[in-house]
Formats: sequence, C-alpha cells, structure tokens
Amino acid sequence: MEIVCLDMEGTLTPEIWERVAFDTGIEELGQTTRDIPSYEELMDMRLKIMLEKGVKLSDVQKAASALDLLPGALDFVNNLRQNFQVAILSDTFHDIAKPLMEKLGFPFLLCHNLEIRNDEIVSYKLRHSKAKKQAIESFQNMGYRCFAAGDSHNDIQMFEVATKGFFINAPENISSKYPNINSFHNYNDLEKEILLNSVFVE
Repeated sequence: MEIVCLDMEGTLTPEIWERVAFDTGIEELGQTTRDIPSYEELMDMRLKIMLEKGVKLSDVQKAASALDLLPGALDFVNNLRQNFQVAILSDTFHDIAKPLMEKLGFPFLLCHNLEIRNDEIVSYKLRHSKAKKQAIESFQNMGYRCFAAGDSHNDIQMFEVATKGFFINAPENISSKYPNINSFHNYNDLEKEILLNSVFVE
C-alpha cells in the first residue's frame, strides 16, 4: 500500500491567515510560509500581532469557516482514496483546521496544537520542528511508499524523503528554485502523475 501525503493550505484550501488578514485589516497576518519559510518565526510574529491587536482564536476560526475548498480539491482527494491512503500533513492547528477538514470529509490530519486561554492563543506546540518529514519517515519505517504534494517552502522537507514529491499550486518564485521537482497547477494532471509512479495501481 502507498500513502499520498498532502499539504493543506495553498494545496487543498485557501490560506486561512490571508482570510484573517482580510477580515481584520491587519496586512501582516496574511504572510504565510511562502513569505517566511521558518514556521516558528511566522507563528511567533502572528501571536505577537494578535496580542497587540486583540485578535482572538474565534476570529481565526471564523475566517477558516468562511473559506471554501480550492476548486476540484474534494474530487481530487476522493479520487486518490480509491487507490491510496491519504494523509494531510500540515503546519496548521487542529483548533483552526476543523471547518475545512469537515468540507474534505474529515481525512486523516497530522498537525500541531495551540495553547488557548479565554479565546486567546497564548502559545503553540509543534509536534516536531520538521513534523512533515518525520511523519513520512515513520510511514516508511512501517513499509509504506509515500508520495507528497505541497505548495511552499515548508513542503520541501517532505520531498526530500518521499518516494516522489510534487508541487501543486506553487508560485513560480518557489517552484523555480527546485527545477527537479515536477510542478502542477491542475489536480487531474497531478493525480495522473501519482498513478504513473505507483507500483500497485495498473
């Protein structure tokens, strides 16, 4: 059996924090790992701004609930499930991602945890500094072949260890830095490429 490991934001869903920035009018909150590769640096900045501006967890959850999946994402995930196990490996948080996971049919999600007090995000706990890479290596240690797809700097760690990695919906300024990684902007084309690389699907 093979596992397809997918990033969430930018890959299957819009960026939640871009919506938070839109809703609050705080432009800095719209930065993502496309802008700041270090996720810890990015989250430290977000929490500092949220504390200063009074942005609450409920504001972020409201932003996530308002988003739709990217066009074609649900069919893509459902089609993959016919031939593969599917895992979402994301640098998001369970408290934030739930509305979008519901729209995806609650796939298997590995992400991080928040420390919350009275609707305020006071801290966060990363499962591992390179949790996506760690997850794939753990799957491989159990005998699974793994494919990976994502759109940003923090997905390179998956591509380094996966049987095959792919960009999907990645901006040119990121994908062009890694010409050895096939880049797609269409779920159907990506699905076909994954199937071509499978040893179990004819």
